[in-house]
Amino acid sequence: MRWFGRLRQSLRLLKIAHVMASHGLGALAVRLHLFRPYSWIFYLFMRSELPRETGAQLRRVFEMLGPTFIKFGQMLSTRVDLMPVDVAAELKKLQDDVPPERPAVIRTALERAYRRPLTGEDGSFATFEEAPVAAASIAQVHFATLHDGRKVAVKVRRPSVDRTIEADLAILRMLASLFDRYLPEYRRLKAPEVVEEFARTIREELNLRAEAAHASRFAANLAGVEGVRVPAVVWDYTKTGVLVTERVAGTPIDERDEIRAAGHDTLKLCERLASLFFHMVFVDGYFHADLHPGNIFVSKGGDILLVDFGIVGRMDIDSRCYLADMLLAFLKQDYRRAAEVHLEAGYIHPDVDLSAFEDAMREIAEPIFNRPLRDISLAELLLYLFSVTERFQMETRPELLLLQKTMVVIEGVARELEPEVNIWSLARPLVTAWVAEYLGPKARVERAAHQLKHGVEAWLALPDEITRLLAEPNASASVPAQVGASEMLLRLLGLALVVAGSAALALGWRHALGWPDVAGAAMLAAGSVLALRLRR
Repeated sequence: MRWFGRLRQSLRLLKIAHVMASHGLGALAVRLHLFRPYSWIFYLFMRSELPRETGAQLRRVFEMLGPTFIKFGQMLSTRVDLMPVDVAAELKKLQDDVPPERPAVIRTALERAYRRPLTGEDGSFATFEEAPVAAASIAQVHFATLHDGRKVAVKVRRPSVDRTIEADLAILRMLASLFDRYLPEYRRLKAPEVVEEFARTIREELNLRAEAAHASRFAANLAGVEGVRVPAVVWDYTKTGVLVTERVAGTPIDERDEIRAAGHDTLKLCERLASLFFHMVFVDGYFHADLHPGNIFVSKGGDILLVDFGIVGRMDIDSRCYLADMLLAFLKQDYRRAAEVHLEAGYIHPDVDLSAFEDAMREIAEPIFNRPLRDISLAELLLYLFSVTERFQMETRPELLLLQKTMVVIEGVARELEPEVNIWSLARPLVTAWVAEYLGPKARVERAAHQLKHGVEAWLALPDEITRLLAEPNASASVPAQVGASEMLLRLLGLALVVAGSAALALGWRHALGWPDVAGAAMLAAGSVLALRLRR
C-alpha cells in the first residue's frame, strides 16, 4: 500500500499548488517545483484578481489548507526574527476555529478510552453534555458530572487527529526541503529547523497527559499568588487523549463591560495580571505560552482563572537575569547598558560593533518611549528587537519568542481593562526587587560558591576519568594504570583555576578580566596537562 500513500501525498501537494496559485503565490509554487505547468498557467490567468499583500496571501493559503497549516501560521506569526513584521501581524489573524466533531464520534472515543459506557450506572460519568463548550483543531471541551457529584470539564482529543497531523508534518518537511533547495537566498530562515520546532510543539499538544502535568505544575507554582487559580486535574480520569479537570466558571477577561457590571475592580485585575506575569516568568521560569482572552477568565470572586496549558515556555536563570537586566536598561533608557547586556549574555558576537548595536537599541526604543506612559509597549519593543537579529547575527531564543507572544496578550488585556494604566509600570517594582535579590552582590557570591562546588567536584573526578580511559584495551601498554603523583598535580591545578575564576566572578571583575578568557585559560591548561600525560 506504499503506492497509495505516495498517491495521497501527491494529491495533497497538488492541492497545495492549486491553493497557492489561486491566492497569489503561484510564482512561489513554480519556484518550489510544485506542479509547475499547472501553477504557472493558473497564476497567469488569475493574477489580476489576486491579493497583492504577501501577508494576506499567506494567511488565506493557511486557512484553505486546514488546521495543521493554521497552527503552523500561528507559530510563524511569533517568529518576527524570520518574518517581516507586517506579514507576522497578518498571520496573527489566523483563528483555530473548526466545527465540532459529531456527538457519536466523541462518545465512541471516550468509551474506547475508558473501556466502559459513557454514562449510566456503570458509565464513566453521571452526566455528559454532548454539545461542546469549545472546539479547536486538536480537541474539544465538554461539561460533565462525576458520580460523586463533582462538576468537571472534559477535553477530548479528536479521533485520528494525530495521523492527520503526522501526514501534514511530512508534507511540511517536504515543502521546507524544497524551500531550502530552490530558494537559496532564504536559507538563512532555516525552514527545515522551523518545521521541526513546530513538530515538537504540536506533538506536545497532542499528549493531554502532558498538558495535565503542565496544569498541575502551574497550580503548585501559583498557589501563593493572590487572586490566581488553576483548575485541579482529575488524574483518575485523565488519559493521553482525555484531560479531565474541575469545572470553573467565569467571564472571559476581554469582556470589560460584563466584568465591571459584576462589580470587579479592573485596576486590581491589572495588578493581578502584572503579578501573574512576573511570578511565571521571573520566579518560576515557567510560563503559559498560549495566553489569549479565551484562556483567561474572571471568577465571581474576582480571581483570575487560567485554562488550556498545552503550550508552555521555560526560561533558565541566566535567561531570566538577561531579560530583567535588558528590560530595566530599556526602562531607564540606558541603551549602552542594553547593548552590554546582550554582549554579556552571548546573544551578539564579541566582534560586533557595540556602539552600532547601541544605536540600534536607541532606534528601536526611542519611538516607543516617546509615547505617553499608557501607550508604551515592552512587547512591541521585544518584537522590534527580534527584527534586528539578521543585521547583527543575533542568536535566536525560542523561549523569548514565546514570551513576546505572552506579553502582547497581557498588555492588550490590561489596556482593555484600564486604558490609562501601563501594566509594566505595575510590574516594574516587582522586577526591580527580583533583580536586587538575584543579581546583587549576595546573589553573585552565592552563584559563585555554587559554581565553585560543582567545578571542584568535576576537576577532582577528572584524573579518575583519565585513568579509566588510559586503562582501556586500546591504550598504550606502557601507560601505568595508576596516575600517581601527577593526579595530585591535576587536582591542585584544576582547583586553582576554579577558585580563581569563581573569585573573579564573585568580585565583579567580569568586565575587566573577561570570563570567557578565564574559561579558555582553564581549558587550555587542562588540555596541556592531559596532552603531556598522554605522551608518557
